[in-house]
Amino acid sequence: MSELASYSIQAIFFALVAVVVVSRSKKTDLYQFALISIWLVGVIAIFARYGEGQVLFYSNDQDFHKLIIDYYIPKEGIHLDAFFGLRYILTIPVYLVALLGFNAMLLLKFIQLVFLLLTYRQARIFLLSDQITVRFWHITCIAGPITIFMSLLSLRDLILTYCAVAFMANRSIGYRVFALSLALCLRPHLAVALAFGFFAAEVFARISKAKPIIYLLAFSILSYAIGCLAFPIGAVIQHNAMFEGPSTVFSQLKFSRLVINFVGLQFLALNDENGLIVARSTFSLLISRIIFFDTILIPILFLKSAISRIDFLTKEKILVLMSFLFFYGVVSQTTWNSTRQNIPFLACMGVLAVADIEHFRKIKAKVAPKLLMATR
Repeated sequence: MSELASYSIQAIFFALVAVVVVSRSKKTDLYQFALISIWLVGVIAIFARYGEGQVLFYSNDQDFHKLIIDYYIPKEGIHLDAFFGLRYILTIPVYLVALLGFNAMLLLKFIQLVFLLLTYRQARIFLLSDQITVRFWHITCIAGPITIFMSLLSLRDLILTYCAVAFMANRSIGYRVFALSLALCLRPHLAVALAFGFFAAEVFARISKAKPIIYLLAFSILSYAIGCLAFPIGAVIQHNAMFEGPSTVFSQLKFSRLVINFVGLQFLALNDENGLIVARSTFSLLISRIIFFDTILIPILFLKSAISRIDFLTKEKILVLMSFLFFYGVVSQTTWNSTRQNIPFLACMGVLAVADIEHFRKIKAKVAPKLLMATR
């Protein structure tokens, strides 16, 4: 049997497992089946085009995962001090299941699909709690092109996306601790950013705000500055490095990068002559934003809902915005940052933007008939 045939059969098997699981839920909708179908076609197409070289498609993090599963775990063993660095919470289960004969990279992709479906389910539950039924256009904000694309790769980003959405959408302390703990195992600075955002939202909610826009700006600047300071502190904790204060915290360059980072255009500010950071041309990356339009649309909708309805700043909005600004403060002290790192925040912003739009649409629908009767 050819490698493609074997890979395809395994992919079909995983897709059928996903179909069976989602079919057991009374709240299943056609979009979940569409996600599974797109995933199945996508993973087979990528393998057919690149074969084993698929681990270098889009992100070489996939190759890193393959190296952990194929070499480090079986040959170097498991070491507690490598728990975070080698992402054991993800790679060890995949390694064990792969011993049964499954393709390890496909298993990682299947996990991405599972968490994509879980993220969509979590978002839908959050919206239903506000009596909002998911409509077709909502899907572009909840599980749009960029998240679907990420499900086709052997990465960890959709697990982190689920953690962020679950942390934002749930009031249960136990559930939030679980989401935060899982994020901590895979991307510690994201977990710290979410925890900081939660704390900032609680403080913001307890302040009497005669002019909320001023408080919002003050909290935003402070969140970014604390994030900048958190980077060297994290280096000391993780790597026993010497503490060095953050560099160039407040500058035109940093704030201009914040703006383009917010809408997923980080590559416009990266100067890498060797092409080690961005392997594609600026033109091709700009064209890709037509396909991944949600990376631009979602932040704009979210920012509009936050600023234009400044008196309707929910805890969830503050949590997500301050978490993002803290996270940006951290990455602003490095030479790297990609759109995929922002996906957890994009997903949260998308859900909140949909909730905000539908909330005020309902208010307008209720007020309009009363105004009509008053004019008669």
